[in-house]
Amino acid sequence: MDNHEQVLSRLREDILLRGLSQHTLESYTINVRIFLDYCNRPADQTQIDDIRHFLQHLLHEKKSSPGTVNAYSAAIRFLFAVTLNRTLNYLQIPRLKKRKSLPEVLSRDEVSSLIAHCSNLKHKAMLMVIYSAGLRISEAAALKIQHIDSKSMRIFVACGKGGKRRPLAYA
Repeated sequence: MDNHEQVLSRLREDILLRGLSQHTLESYTINVRIFLDYCNRPADQTQIDDIRHFLQHLLHEKKSSPGTVNAYSAAIRFLFAVTLNRTLNYLQIPRLKKRKSLPEVLSRDEVSSLIAHCSNLKHKAMLMVIYSAGLRISEAAALKIQHIDSKSMRIFVACGKGGKRRPLAYA
C-alpha cells in the first residue's frame, strides 16, 4: 500500500470486518490520518520511532491529555498490527496512566433548583428521568416510550455504552 488514502480505506475495511462501532471507525480513521500526515512518508516505511516521536509530539507540543494520546496509540497499534500486518513490540509504546478524579456531584438542593427552574414540562420530565435513572446522554437520546415500563418502574436501555442492553430500576 503506497498512498495514505489506500491505507485508510483498508483500515476502514478492517474495522468494519471486525464489527467495531461507527465511533471507533471515525476516531481511528482521523487519528491514523493525522499520524501518517505527521510522518510524511508511506505507511509501510513508518517505524516504531515514528510512533514514539509522534506520541511525544502530542504530549509535549500539542499538550494532549493522556486519554487523547492513548486513543491515538490504540489507532496506530491497530494500523500496524491489523492493516499493515506488522509486528510491534508493544512495550516500546506504553499506554499513559490516566489520572483518576472523582466526578463533581450536584447537591440535592442544586438538583432541585435545576429541575424547579425548568419551565417546560417535557424538559422537566426528561431531566428527572435522566437524573433518577443515572442515564448517560447517549442513552437518554436513544430512549423511546416502549423502553419505559411504568408498572414495574423500570427503564430498559437498548443502546448503552458498548451497545449493551441494561435494565434500570427507577423510583
